[in-house]
Amino acid sequence: MILKTFMLTIILLSSLFNSCGETYSNGYNIDITINGVEDNTILIAYHFGDKKYIKDTLETDNRGHTVFSGEERLPGGIYLVVMPDMDYFEIMIDREQEFSLVTSREKPLEDMKIAGSRENELFVDYQLFMNKSQTESASLRERLNRNSDNPDSLSIIRAKMEEVDNRVMGYWDNLINEYPDSFIAALVKAMKQPEIPEIKVPPDSENPDSVRWTMRYNYNRERYFDNIDFSDSRLLRTPVLHNKINSFFNRFLQQHPDSIIPEADRVVELAKADDEVYQYVLVYLLNNFERSSVMGLDEVFVHLAEKYYLSGQAPWANDDMLKRLRDRVERIKPNLIGRKAKDMRMTKPDGSEISLHQVDAEYIIIYFYEPECSFCKQVTPELTRLLSEYSNMGVEVFGVYILGDSDEWNRYIAENELDNWINVYDPRHSSNFRFNYDIHSVPTLYLLDGSKTIIAKQIGIDTLKNILEEELN
Repeated sequence: MILKTFMLTIILLSSLFNSCGETYSNGYNIDITINGVEDNTILIAYHFGDKKYIKDTLETDNRGHTVFSGEERLPGGIYLVVMPDMDYFEIMIDREQEFSLVTSREKPLEDMKIAGSRENELFVDYQLFMNKSQTESASLRERLNRNSDNPDSLSIIRAKMEEVDNRVMGYWDNLINEYPDSFIAALVKAMKQPEIPEIKVPPDSENPDSVRWTMRYNYNRERYFDNIDFSDSRLLRTPVLHNKINSFFNRFLQQHPDSIIPEADRVVELAKADDEVYQYVLVYLLNNFERSSVMGLDEVFVHLAEKYYLSGQAPWANDDMLKRLRDRVERIKPNLIGRKAKDMRMTKPDGSEISLHQVDAEYIIIYFYEPECSFCKQVTPELTRLLSEYSNMGVEVFGVYILGDSDEWNRYIAENELDNWINVYDPRHSSNFRFNYDIHSVPTLYLLDGSKTIIAKQIGIDTLKNILEEELN
């Protein structure tokens, strides 16, 4: 038996719940009895994307009995019955919203008896089958690891693993074919990966393995969402749609704006089949790429913000949100990877001025710092050593002291022996460097090429070393 535990932060969002999905006049009435949960409290929750939210709190009587009911129909999805120890089991809500279930606290799936909902009978059978298959697969994987030096055993174990996979696919196909109009069929279909046919590589290919990989990748990319019905908002209240989108954009696709932006536009267009799905997908993509730790993917965020939000295609966004987005885009857009870095005219220790674009070097490291910053104290000596290694290869450090105390600045230059840097600061606050380079913390490092094009930004010292080594060697 596999018990699931309700561990995520849970929020009562009944007002959101009642506003989404189809509504009908006859409400819902689900009779629940859980042996072992007498005179206690249970929660009814639901999936929404990658999170879980509480819909209701119910009290059981001395028989473990309670009723989950309401005057308006529930939006379809997978719901959770959360027991006092936060273990839970799942039920499926769709057309049948008047049914009963009897089970036990210890073995909720194995002991489940459903009356009045064929959909949930199928769902319970599905969960039991998948639990058994996953247990069998896990055991085979352990055997595979233990027998890594025995080719004959490995061949046998892999064959058995393939048998389990084929059995699961056969079970899924049977559900889809036998119950084509059911929610469980829509759910299983959405989880299926596209079947990739045999790839025929042109016989004159210089690198057939690379060509085969590229052809498989493109085929899979184009058909990744073939089994997803974006007009079905029930999928929002399951983990499936979120996981599919998250996996596609963060693991499957090459992590470069040129690869991601066309696919983001394609998926957003598919999502327009349903208003609620469209909102979820666009919100997810915007947040995902605003927070991405992958250098350069903020270009995807800028694209989504400008094309959809700032053009009026996100009706849920209020004025405050649009202002925040506009301000964020204005800060990020000037320093996207591949853009020419904004010039900044700064003051040197001797009082003379120099602009960034005057610096003649193959590569320019821009280093924004302040002396009392603890991380800057680690980066500064590392950067000095790096410059001594690469200075004869045309690398310069444009060190920008971000404060205004010239005495502190000059002491720092002397104490750290930074005479071989181009040391600058902005005593008149005229360069607007904080805005143009999106400086909200220090240390901040940028790497430019000789034409002042941004190669890398907001990176750590180790990443800087790796990039320079790659560029110069």
